Amino acid sequence: MTTTHKGGVLVAVANPEGVAPLIAIALAASDPNGGVPPLVLALVRQTDGGAGSEPQGAQANAPPSSAALSAAIEYARARGVTIDAQAVRSDDPALDIITIGHSARVAWILLGYHRAASGGDTLGGVVREVLFKAKGLPFSVGVFIQVSDRPFERVFAAIDAGPDGRAALDLGVRIAQKYRCKLRALLLSNDVLSISSTEPDAALVDMIHDARIRMKRLFHTDVLTQRSRQQLFRQSPGRLLIVGKKFADEIGLPLDEVPEGDRCLIVVQGPHPE
Repeated sequence: MTTTHKGGVLVAVANPEGVAPLIAIALAASDPNGGVPPLVLALVRQTDGGAGSEPQGAQANAPPSSAALSAAIEYARARGVTIDAQAVRSDDPALDIITIGHSARVAWILLGYHRAASGGDTLGGVVREVLFKAKGLPFSVGVFIQVSDRPFERVFAAIDAGPDGRAALDLGVRIAQKYRCKLRALLLSNDVLSISSTEPDAALVDMIHDARIRMKRLFHTDVLTQRSRQQLFRQSPGRLLIVGKKFADEIGLPLDEVPEGDRCLIVVQGPHPE
């Protein structure tokens, strides 16, 4: 694992049927200035006896993670994109995802949701461990509760001055720039509007200012009028909503079920100091 993806994206794949949305967002979220391809990782348990360090073509008896890696390669190839695809034998997937992401100096780790059979709830098993182990490390984590590989017309991001809120804005800007679509940032309070450049939370103000410069008329801000799940959904009538995990926990966002209708949801965690 010598490849450096500084500022890039690592995406872990396991289910071949869920590869397309994961890779689509990973391609969109890759650093637009660095030109770094996504690092796509399939962790093969030692007992699977499947892929080694070099990914091979999908075989009938291949473990799901190996088939998922092959599907990721084909999906990217069909779109004229080369990805860094690696299969790694692992008995501790969460630790290996964190270690590899840290070594590659990525900005984001992206994971798909887990259904009940894989860990009890959407953030169960590997996903919960990655979120826990990532705290204190210099990258963000995004968990796809539901997402699509179809282009988005609008992206909504619920943001505040905390690490999760800043991460939501960062990912929202990356995706909206790739799809050349509108981004509406929902401020979770009015406080951010009056922050001066000398105060600690000025980082979010700078990010908002930078997003406005980069996206021009495609970027808009609004204030969430009530800190509730119902109001959040009411003010984000688009297909993709990005929410920080801390706020998702506060409003009781049901992370153990797929959102109704065509709504896509990504829950993010920014770098938290230990």
